[in-house]
Amino acid sequence: MIKYLFAKEKNIPGGTAAIFFSFSAIMWFIIGTGIGSFNAAKLAFPDWFTHSYALQFGHMRQVHVHAVIFGWIAGAFAASAMYVVPALGNTKLWSEKLGVWNCLLWNVGLALGLATLWFGMTSGREYSDFIWPIDIYIALCMVLPLFINIFMSIVTRRTQGIYTTNWFFAGSFFMLIIVFLIGNLPEFFHLTGLNEAYMTWWFAHNVLGLLITPVAAAITYYIVPKVTGNPLYSHRVGHLHFWSIVVFYSTPAAHHLMSSPLPEWLKSFASVEGVLILVPAVAYVCNILLTMQGKWAMFVENVEIKYTITGVLLAIPLNMQGGFQQTRAINWYVHGTGWIVAHAHLALLGFSTFAEAAAVYYGVQTLLRRKLYSLSLANFHFWMLLIGFSLYWVSMTIAGLIQGAGKIYEVPYMDIVIAEHPYMIVRWLGGTMVFLGNIVWLWNMYMTVKQGEKLAPGVQPQDVAYAR
Repeated sequence: MIKYLFAKEKNIPGGTAAIFFSFSAIMWFIIGTGIGSFNAAKLAFPDWFTHSYALQFGHMRQVHVHAVIFGWIAGAFAASAMYVVPALGNTKLWSEKLGVWNCLLWNVGLALGLATLWFGMTSGREYSDFIWPIDIYIALCMVLPLFINIFMSIVTRRTQGIYTTNWFFAGSFFMLIIVFLIGNLPEFFHLTGLNEAYMTWWFAHNVLGLLITPVAAAITYYIVPKVTGNPLYSHRVGHLHFWSIVVFYSTPAAHHLMSSPLPEWLKSFASVEGVLILVPAVAYVCNILLTMQGKWAMFVENVEIKYTITGVLLAIPLNMQGGFQQTRAINWYVHGTGWIVAHAHLALLGFSTFAEAAAVYYGVQTLLRRKLYSLSLANFHFWMLLIGFSLYWVSMTIAGLIQGAGKIYEVPYMDIVIAEHPYMIVRWLGGTMVFLGNIVWLWNMYMTVKQGEKLAPGVQPQDVAYAR
């Protein structure tokens, strides 16, 4: 990386920034899921590893969350955008040098942010835990350069019109800056009490709704038509998806605080808009699955399609849960339980991660012009990720229902802890499977760089057999 930081733009090979971001994202995914496995072990076995204050759950949980969100998810999004946007515009990335610097600043900023959390320097607000200097750094040195690079690549495109994927990339990165700065207003203006709680959850909800969900969808809008050779089923439905996300997903987020003294009209408005997210959800899932017409055999045979379509299928329960758990009738039962933890992982570790993994698999092969080193290792990674995630999601969903019943029927707290203990063990096993699968994935991608068979000019990864 160092040699490219000070090289002239013309001397930096195309795709360099995307490659650096891809491997950085995988590394952060390993770190994030490794810490997550450690945390899950402490929940499953409370007496395990209690002698170190710095490694207690209260310190490590925040580090895990932000390593995954900013390191893996946002980093993989950046990698995807840096090769997909130019490809769709029949042009080069506006500035590979800016992209390389962006990657360096991204990793440095995230390392500093996680270090401050580890040492106990935190705002104390979930999902916006970073202290305000780190917030400003993220907005100005991590997200803003990325948005400029992506936006200018779209502006300088050599094609007419803007494909659905690029609408999502440009819109989401632009909205992320706004969401991040507004959502962290309590840190800048010392808001407290209900105002602080409301802004915290407005930020958390819209990071998911205006970044993670739409950008993961953007990736699938590119990968499925590109790999299958089928045109997108409907561009109009794609635009319906985009604009309905902007309208319905940017909710007031008051459904996170249904039991608080927020105005009743605000909670009702948030609840209704929460259900209306089924509009973009149905539009998206139908559009992608109909695009697969005649090519369903690739769901078994092709690595990228296997990951992508699995993510799309996981979007179905994700959005059904997300819509209806915002209604008062369901929210009162599941709020504050493991059900919500399971739902969050359905979004981040399920739908989003499978789409990003497909993008990294495809992008590394395409940019380096090398065939995947091992199909067997890729399939092993897929099943470790899918089975590990499924164990986590199902176990935490059941644990959440147990906690909800205990809350409603006023069961003694220790009885609830004992009842959910087996599911905490399954949660740990599932998370550990994901962690181990990611280590195998890193090795496979490293060997692809070193020993992957070179692709002939004009040949795409999906055009050749992966088997070795």
